[in-house]
Amino acid sequence: MNDYTACMQAIDGLLQDPVLRERRFYPEFRRAWEALLKKTSHSGETYFDADSPAGLTVPCTYGGLDFCFHLDQSKMADWYYQEVKRKKRVVFEPKRFKRSFSGKLSYHDSVCHYDPALPEAALEEKDRNILAAAFPGRPAELYVVYGNKWVEKTINPLRRSSVALFLIRTPFVPAFLLSPFEICLYLFLMDCCIIQEDYQKVKDEELKPLLHIFQPSPMLRIKGLL
Repeated sequence: MNDYTACMQAIDGLLQDPVLRERRFYPEFRRAWEALLKKTSHSGETYFDADSPAGLTVPCTYGGLDFCFHLDQSKMADWYYQEVKRKKRVVFEPKRFKRSFSGKLSYHDSVCHYDPALPEAALEEKDRNILAAAFPGRPAELYVVYGNKWVEKTINPLRRSSVALFLIRTPFVPAFLLSPFEICLYLFLMDCCIIQEDYQKVKDEELKPLLHIFQPSPMLRIKGLL
């Protein structure tokens, strides 16, 4: 179970980062995220049962914050097949991840975590799709969120140095999260990562529109959080 009090304290610590505080848009950034995170931390709303066979837990450690995100694998499968019917890649982007001799997966500078022993009871053996998603980190932490047990089974003997899978585009990852708070926390942490990664390369006026809180993220509006 996540400790929301400790989580909010860690968030306050993150907001004290000089890199964030020195941005021209910081006061607006802080007010907007604090309001959303405080409001949703008191909400008991959930979108699915985290203990159901379709629930997947992903640990996150970032900037002094330890938290577990929960994703709905059944919803991922449904969205994937709906996108296949449309024949247009919007949510799921085909990628090839590098595979080392030891079996470690990576994409650019990011390591992709997976557990071949994970039961994933909601998955059907006939549909061996592998989906991955990015989580907060510098570089981003990648996790296989659907099809862990199929990663090693789908390795091409003639092309052992890579694995084909689908990467969920970051703005759509919140669609599969458990609660309003998890959605807001995920996007807040991703915004922190964007600022910390790009502030030296991008001017503040160009950086601000890249942040989910200022776009605003379609997911925040779709879920009625803004």
